[in-house]
Amino acid sequence: IDSSNIAALGFCWGVWALTKACAMGYKFTCGVGFHPSLVIEEVAFKVDVVDMSIAAAKKTPLFFCVSGNDPDNLKSPSGQVAKAVSSSVHKRGKTGNHPPKCVEFSEMVHGWVARGDISSENVKRDAQIALRMGSDFLKEWM
Repeated sequence: IDSSNIAALGFCWGVWALTKACAMGYKFTCGVGFHPSLVIEEVAFKVDVVDMSIAAAKKTPLFFCVSGNDPDNLKSPSGQVAKAVSSSVHKRGKTGNHPPKCVEFSEMVHGWVARGDISSENVKRDAQIALRMGSDFLKEWM
């Protein structure tokens, strides 16, 4: 394993773990998260989610897929976490086609990628799109 080329991937609370690790300086090449649940940072540790996200985004290119009922701070263009992620400056990926950002899936509810009802065509479609976008981001940065 090339320890200089390891990414982090998370769903829900796992996105908090990868964001916290990036903010603390763990050396990930990039991070991808689906329906982030970052609020534990404020509830358990009394640290502002935005401050943690800014620290993480400065150190690591991040890509988050956000549901329509996730907190507004995760949504572009005005959410503070989304702004921190999308305005982060890193050396370009391989092609420059997949910059760090938060993408909102407004029709989806929290958890749709990991545990959504894929018998529903729109859930299946958006879960596949989100996974493809995450995969493309990983390929770009690793």
